[in-house]
Amino acid sequence: MSATNSRSFATGGSLLQGSFTNRIRKPTELMLVPMIDIFTVLVTFLLMTAVFSRITILQLNLPSADAGGAPAPPQFRLEVIVREAGFELTNGDALIAAVPKVDGQYDFKTLSDLALQLKREYPDVDDASVLMERQVKYDYLIQVMDTIRSTKVPAEGAAPGSTTTLEMFTHIAVGEAP
Repeated sequence: MSATNSRSFATGGSLLQGSFTNRIRKPTELMLVPMIDIFTVLVTFLLMTAVFSRITILQLNLPSADAGGAPAPPQFRLEVIVREAGFELTNGDALIAAVPKVDGQYDFKTLSDLALQLKREYPDVDDASVLMERQVKYDYLIQVMDTIRSTKVPAEGAAPGSTTTLEMFTHIAVGEAP
């Protein structure tokens, strides 16, 4: 047996050469149907598990550069200053109220009550400013804006326990606390 193997090597051939030369080459084909099936399942899965969130966009009214003349100063403008220690409500010049944190959390209920009281005193005023210290988280800015923009009040002439939404200070400017 080893003599036959040595003769085939001696003639210059290889044991594997015969298997390559006897095989007929077929053109390669790319099977796309299984890939389309996989992508169909993937897209369906991703659409079913996607979380669709509602994004609210706030409209900001910024002063234009070509606005003629200086506007008259408003009779009252609410400023809410968000500090690490709590809220300060001012009219731009004088401190109206200070709302400290309660158990390490901002007191949004008291802020809402004070804003409602100020809205009842100045019903024609819609402008407010929210000023924040740098180290305060952005989430608190959004919560303060939501708190002073509107509040729920008991509905007049309706069933007990029913509420209606009262618009308070809808034009809000944002800035850095002094």
